[in-house]
Amino acid sequence: MKNNKKNQSFRLSGKLCGIKTFPRNISSKILLIVGITFSTTSILSAQTAEDREYIISKTNVERLKEIAKEYNALQAKFKDSTLKSAAVQCKDSTKYFAQFDNNGNPVYYSLENESSAASSNIDQIRTGGQTGLDLDGQSIVFGLWDSGNPRTTHREYSGKINVNDAVDIGYHATHIAGMLIASGVEPLAKGMAPGASISSFSTTDWNSEVADWAAEGGLISTHSYIIANPKTDYEKFGVYNTYAQAWDELSYNAPYLIMCTGASNNGNNGYNPDGSRYDLLASNKLGKNSIVVGACYDVVSYINPFSVEQAPFTSWGPSDDWRIKPDITAVGTDSYSTREASNLNYGTGQGCSYAGPVVAGGLALLQQHYHDKNGVYMKAATAKGLILSTTNEAGSYDGPDFSNGWGLFNATKAAEVITNNGTTSLISELTLEQSGTYSTTINVDGTNTLTAAICWNDPPAEPLITTITDDTTPMLINDLDLRVSNGTNIYMPWKLEPNSSCDNFTDAAVKGDNYRDNIEVIEVKDIEAGEYTVSVSHKGTLQNGSQDFSLIINGILLNATSANIIENPENSIIVYQDPGNSTYYNIVLKNTIQNGFDVQLFDIQGQIILSKACSGNQTKLDMAGLKPGVFIISVTTEDTRLTKSIVYK
Repeated sequence: MKNNKKNQSFRLSGKLCGIKTFPRNISSKILLIVGITFSTTSILSAQTAEDREYIISKTNVERLKEIAKEYNALQAKFKDSTLKSAAVQCKDSTKYFAQFDNNGNPVYYSLENESSAASSNIDQIRTGGQTGLDLDGQSIVFGLWDSGNPRTTHREYSGKINVNDAVDIGYHATHIAGMLIASGVEPLAKGMAPGASISSFSTTDWNSEVADWAAEGGLISTHSYIIANPKTDYEKFGVYNTYAQAWDELSYNAPYLIMCTGASNNGNNGYNPDGSRYDLLASNKLGKNSIVVGACYDVVSYINPFSVEQAPFTSWGPSDDWRIKPDITAVGTDSYSTREASNLNYGTGQGCSYAGPVVAGGLALLQQHYHDKNGVYMKAATAKGLILSTTNEAGSYDGPDFSNGWGLFNATKAAEVITNNGTTSLISELTLEQSGTYSTTINVDGTNTLTAAICWNDPPAEPLITTITDDTTPMLINDLDLRVSNGTNIYMPWKLEPNSSCDNFTDAAVKGDNYRDNIEVIEVKDIEAGEYTVSVSHKGTLQNGSQDFSLIINGILLNATSANIIENPENSIIVYQDPGNSTYYNIVLKNTIQNGFDVQLFDIQGQIILSKACSGNQTKLDMAGLKPGVFIISVTTEDTRLTKSIVYK
């Protein structure tokens, strides 16, 4: 990827880090996984105690507390050192002291410098938008880590920011706070989620603070800074280092925490000898589980992929192991927002710092919409898979690329998938066990594009010790595989593959076995009408024996059972809502079954609500007393199984 470089070992803080390789081609036996676990995310004092308790119960609180304790112990070890004095007194206005590394050396971070909500269609789902969803981010609390605190008394959000660290008021934090939650006293400065609030922290000690915040049920955090920017030391760009590893460890143990960050502003600094903008992501921008946002100019009206023009400063990927980074694109120029000088102050800025909050703010609205429909929040992997599989296409070719990621953020399209969940789309949170395969049957009418995506929070990898420049060894730990088939055709996910020189950055994405990314997307534009099987399997050994993953499918025919009959023609199983009593669902087997059949009803968290053994060829499920939402009915006979989503209204 880089040019004119000598082979070298990558060292961070004077300590070599271990190399790890992973098996790829180990066969798996078929096993249907029934654990359908739609999840929540809630947050601190702004959300209900029930929401908080649920999210915490699904979070590895013990490990997060250990992370915070380990970090604080390391920092305390050097608290009285001359190194700390030198770090705190650093006069370089572009650098801010972040922490000490394992050897007591000071580590610095640097800031990165909105976008209109219209460019990502956030305004269409926000209060007053044309979709009628009227979302404002109510009950969502953002975690904001920055060099200073926002001006909490600004007229746009007075009373909606809680300050946790005693640091000075900063222009950068104030600007981002406005992008997230400004109420719109000045209409041009209205935030993405004006009904939300903020918990503000400084970036010093971010590691322990994020761990503690996540352990309390944190939902969406925004981090517009880069840790240890390599700058002209361009060999370190693309390398999965200990900071990327730290981000992955946090998110893996806090599966509901969505960590958003801008892609960095190294694009026009001439760091690569050949002037290329590729391969200029580094450090915390290379985590597998976070959402990394590239910056583009305003998209006044999206017409085609060429409507999206990249901002000249934004950094492009890939990672050295050729993962698709950045993940997504949003506007990062001419950002008009609140400023720190007074309670009436506003200003304009540009940078990836201001692209990240666009996506974070849009995600708050999508989480609110999902909670309104289902009574729970999405996992981080669900939210990420949703927005990356519903983008507006950008770039010269179909599919992802290393400058736009998966495309331009489109909050309205993502919201439509949530709205249609159980009818023309399906959102599932599942668990794949070792040697297992998950599969489900869908139908398509041949007129709409079929999109299927899986996304998962992958365990942290060990940074490589290698003398190979641009080592492409995958950092993926658990390699899941998504396929769509009708028995004749097998459809594969998008991927990008390096050539022998690792310099084919501009090549079009192809379709095949993706063993590098922890998101896989299958897109079929001209698909023949009929029945298809969507399957998820894995290679090798799953760390910890299982892997949670999220499945998002769009462009299908599930049929809302409040109005239609769901039938399995081959096995003659019919499931439909009783026309005389809407709380009953009738299950009819047209053929007599000698040994009866079993029925299970799962709620959206994957918990069994009802399980019964039935004789004869029919039964009723009584849904009285259940809240409206999406449920899963599973019918099992001696030789077949039908699993269908229903929308109970």
